Amino acid sequence: KMLTKTSVKKEFLCDMAFLTTIGSKIFLYPFEGRTGYKIIGYTTVCCLIYITIAQLFLTLFVTGFHDLIDISNIAPNIGVCILTVIKYTKIYTHRKLYHAIITHYQKYMWSIIQMNDIKNLKTIVKYKSVSYFINKILYYYSLPLIIIIVSLPLIVMFYNKKFNDNEFEYLYPFDGWYPFDKVIWFYFIYAWESFMTALVIYTFAFSDMINMSCVAYMCMELSVLSNLLTNLITNEDIEDLKKFKNIFKIHQRIRRSLKIIIKRHQFLNKLAQGLDLALEDVSLINYIFGSVFICLTAFTFTFIDDLYKKIRYFFFFISLNFVILNQSIIGQILSDHSVKLTNAIYSSNWIYADRTTKTTLLYLMMKTQIPFTLTAKGYISMNLNTMTQVTSTSYQYYNLLRCIYHS
Repeated sequence: KMLTKTSVKKEFLCDMAFLTTIGSKIFLYPFEGRTGYKIIGYTTVCCLIYITIAQLFLTLFVTGFHDLIDISNIAPNIGVCILTVIKYTKIYTHRKLYHAIITHYQKYMWSIIQMNDIKNLKTIVKYKSVSYFINKILYYYSLPLIIIIVSLPLIVMFYNKKFNDNEFEYLYPFDGWYPFDKVIWFYFIYAWESFMTALVIYTFAFSDMINMSCVAYMCMELSVLSNLLTNLITNEDIEDLKKFKNIFKIHQRIRRSLKIIIKRHQFLNKLAQGLDLALEDVSLINYIFGSVFICLTAFTFTFIDDLYKKIRYFFFFISLNFVILNQSIIGQILSDHSVKLTNAIYSSNWIYADRTTKTTLLYLMMKTQIPFTLTAKGYISMNLNTMTQVTSTSYQYYNLLRCIYHS
C-alpha cells in the first residue's frame, strides 16, 4: 500500500478519535468548551470516588487496626482510589494543556510533513500503531479486570454454598463498612461496590490511556524532527554546494528548515514541562507508596488462607506493578527520544552548513542533551531505574512484614 500524507493523516485522526471518545465517556473531553452535562458528569464522578475514599478510611478506622491482614486488605484500595481521583482531576485542572496537545496533533503537526516524505510517513504509521496497540491492551485489560473483581465474590459464594455449607459467608467487591446490617442490605451493597469498582478501574485505566497517548504522540514528533535534522542538508545540496551552485538559496532553505525544527522542539519541551506538572503528584505517590502497596498485596495473597482474597489480591498485585511500570516506561521513552536529536545533529552533514547554521546547530545540540523528563515533584525522574528501586524496596518491605507476622 502506497503511503500518502492524506491517507496517513486520515488513519491517524481515526485513532485519535478513539482517544477522544474515551475522554468523552469519562466526561473529560472536549477539554475546553464543555457542556453543562459534561461538567455535572465530571463533578459526580469526583464526588462518588471521594465518598468511596471516605468509606474506606472509615472502614480502616473501625476494623482495620486490629489485624495486620485487615490493614493489608484495606490500604491498597484506599491508595488506588486516591491515585484515580488525582489522575482524573489533574487532567481536568490541566485541560488547556491536553487541549493544546490534541489540537496540535489534529491540525498543526502536519505542516512539517512533506507530501512525498515516505520516511516520516512510515514513522507516523509506526508510532500510531504502537499507541493504538497500547491503548487496546489497557482497554481489554481493564474490562476483564472489572468482570473478575465484580463476579468473583458471587462465584466463590456459590461454590461455598454448593460444596462447603459450613463455610458460607457473604462476600463483597471491596467489603467496606456500613452503619447497617450488611446481610439484610446485601444486594444494595453489592450493587454499590460493584459500580464503584467498575468506575474506579474505568477512570484509572482511561486516564492512563490519555497520558500514554500524549507521550506517544510527542515521541512520534521527536522522531520526525530527528529525521528532518538528519536530512537537513541532503546529498543534492552537498553536490550543488561543491559546484558553487545556488549557494545562497540552499543556505537560506537550511536556515528556514532549522528555524522550524527549533520552534517545534521548544514547543515539545513546553508540552513535556506541562505533562510533568500534570503527572508529578501521581509520580510522587507511586514512588513513595507504590512499594508499600505492592508489598501489602503480595503479603495478602501469599499469607492469607481465603481463596477469594488470594485471587483478588493477586490481580491487585499484578495491576499495581503494571501501573508503576507504565509510569516508568513513559518517562523513560520520552527522555530517550528527546536526546536522540543530538545524534541526529551529528548525522546532519553539518560541515557543509554556513557559519550561522553551525552556530545554531551547536546551540540546539546543547539543548537536546538535556532530556525531557517526567519527575516526582522534581525529586526523582520517572524511568526504569525508578521501577527497579520500587520493586526492590517492596521486596524488602515484604520480608520485613513476613518476619513481623511470624513473630
